[in-house]
Amino acid sequence: MHTIFAEEGYPLAHLDTYLSMIEGGVGSKQYLRLFVHSNDGAHDVIGNGRFACAYFASSILTLAALTSQGVHTTVFHTIEDMVRSRWYQIDKLLQGAVVIWGSKLCSDGNHHKHIGFYVGEDMAISTDGVTGVPTKHHVTYGIDDGHPIREIEAIFFHEKLRR
Repeated sequence: MHTIFAEEGYPLAHLDTYLSMIEGGVGSKQYLRLFVHSNDGAHDVIGNGRFACAYFASSILTLAALTSQGVHTTVFHTIEDMVRSRWYQIDKLLQGAVVIWGSKLCSDGNHHKHIGFYVGEDMAISTDGVTGVPTKHHVTYGIDDGHPIREIEAIFFHEKLRR
């Protein structure tokens, strides 16, 4: 079976394709709902996109063949898959890096980490907790009184993303 990684006859421009996928997700309503079945019917487990960051990030990582365990709904399992797939932590933001933001109290009353992508020039793309759609924003959601609004907890990178 051929895939896009083999059928074109040239090496894939991995970083360019990957960044295009990420940028193309901005404003997409594709990640608003994910239903699971239970004894009392189908339920949206990502709250109309409010908790879709791992769903969005792991979908892109899966499509780009940068992880091996498929699509996830939690930041924890996405990171676990990334580490298994040879992602590693770095100290400096590089274009295409996956960013993990520290826990924050969310609308469901629980603390949640957040995951998204660094796209360069101090900008990131991740799902918005209010609208539920991927948006482009400052990598720390801005600066308030000299401090990042949301602290970056970890930065991950994969060798396939080097030019």
